[in-house]
Order: sequence, then C-alpha cells, then structure tokens
Amino acid sequence: MPLRTYQIALLFSLFVAPALPAQHANNEWPVYTDVSAALAANVPARQLSLRDRHLFSLPAGTEKLRQLTYLNLMRNELEVWDPQLTALRRLELLNLQENNLRELPESVGNLCRLKQLEVTQNRLKTLPDAVADLRQLAYLQAGFNELDRLPERLGRCRKLRVLNLQGNQLSRLPASLRRLHQLTHLDLSYNQLREVDLDWSGMKRLSKLNLEGNNLRRLPAAIGALSNLHTLILTGNELAELPPQLTDLTELKLLVLANNQLTLLPDDLSKLTNLRTLILTGNPLPAAEIERVRRALPNCRVR
Repeated sequence: MPLRTYQIALLFSLFVAPALPAQHANNEWPVYTDVSAALAANVPARQLSLRDRHLFSLPAGTEKLRQLTYLNLMRNELEVWDPQLTALRRLELLNLQENNLRELPESVGNLCRLKQLEVTQNRLKTLPDAVADLRQLAYLQAGFNELDRLPERLGRCRKLRVLNLQGNQLSRLPASLRRLHQLTHLDLSYNQLREVDLDWSGMKRLSKLNLEGNNLRRLPAAIGALSNLHTLILTGNELAELPPQLTDLTELKLLVLANNQLTLLPDDLSKLTNLRTLILTGNPLPAAEIERVRRALPNCRVR
C-alpha cells in the first residue's frame, strides 16, 4: 500500500475502530516493566510491559512467569516468535504490534486462554491454522501486514467480536467466517477483494463493516441480511450499482459510497429511516438522482 494511502487508512481507522478493552487485563494488578522484578515479586506477576525496548528476543526467564495474563511487546524488533511465549499458557492479551514478525508458529494455538491478539504492523504473510484453536479469542487485530490468505477454519473462533484485517493483500475470504455469530466489527479495507460472496446471514450482530479500498465490482444481495449494521463503508471500489437489498439495512446510520462508479441508487431509500450520513462524492451521479436521494432521506445529511 502506498504510504499516503496507508496514512489515510490509519487515520480513518481511528474514527471508526471499536473501543477495545482496557490496556491492562486487570487494573487491580501491577504492571511490571522488568522481568527480574516480576520474578522477584511476592505475588506472582500477572502483567508485564516490555514495549519500546528494541528487543530482538525476550529476556531470559520470561517463560517462568507462568501466571501472566497480559504481555505487551509493542514496538520492538522481534523478527521471529520467541519460544518462551508458548510457555505462557495463561495469557489473555498479547500485544505484538509494530514488530518485524514474518510468521506465527502453530504453537500459538497452545495459548488457549487468549482473548486478544494484536499483531498489527508486522510482516506476516499468513496466519497459522492453529489460530482457529484459540476458542476464547474475542479481538484479533492483524492489519497492515502482508496477508494473502486466512485460515480456512477461522470461523471456529466463535467468540470473535472484532476482526481487523485492513491493509493486507487478501483476495478471498474463507467460507467459515459465516460462523462468527458474535462478530460486531469487521474491517477488510485496503485489500484486493473483488467479491465478498459470503453467507452474511450468520453475522446478525455485525454493526460495522469496512470494505473501503478494494476492487469490488458488485455487492451481493446477501448483504441485506446484516440487520444490525450501523456503519457500512464502501469508498474507493468499482461499484456501478448496488443491490435493492441494501435498503433492508434499516439500522444504518452511516453509509459511505464515495469514489465508485454509481449513476443510480436503489429505489425505496426511504426505508433507511435511521440513516444520518450518506457520502456520495466522487461518483458520476446525475443531479436529478442526487435530488431524488435527498427527498427520500429528509433526515440524512447527503454529501
């Protein structure tokens, strides 16, 4: 992704990204910043932050901190998964953002209590199949890597609520995503998707869907099954038309259709009674069509 596009995507994500849990798994426990101090603690250490240390590997003894639930390794120089990590079976939150990791091992599946995995801004080309064994996983942040495929079994992470895959090289999605019934936020922006023909009917809780900056030429009719969708972002695709079922998304509040090839919008837009912002800039829409849209949506800001 060009730097300018990356910067825009990152800035935009700050506005639409969901609020994540507190940075520390439990604010009642101290956060150690030194492995030796954590090992010497009278009460077994639960939380450890080693961010911004220029680490190429974990300090010796880290694997002895078997009670850790929170580990922050953000902004280091890790290029490979440190085997000590696999010993930390009680981890619930693992932050590996902004390192230089090229792969995650299958042994990541042994971290069976993991609820939040942050690997944004690494150099990952794939995620291991064992990610599907993380049955407690609720937040998976894997944006701005080099992913060109996802594990086919990813849908086994049934507790997944937030899945962020923006800024990768994905051209297809595994069918098992339809099983993510708890998913509320899905970010697939700035990938290489030409179609998103999933069975969307299983994602009844999905409230935010970002498909910006792909190569979509059509939107499937099944998108109308997302009955709880509040935000839909389709900026910068190749859409020339939209399915009539779009108007079934009656909970929509924000719809961004900028920079496509639309000349006409679906009939019956008046069904979108909750829509408050509709962005149409950068489409070859006739003035008469824009006026029709405004009349159909009197309580919506149309741009």
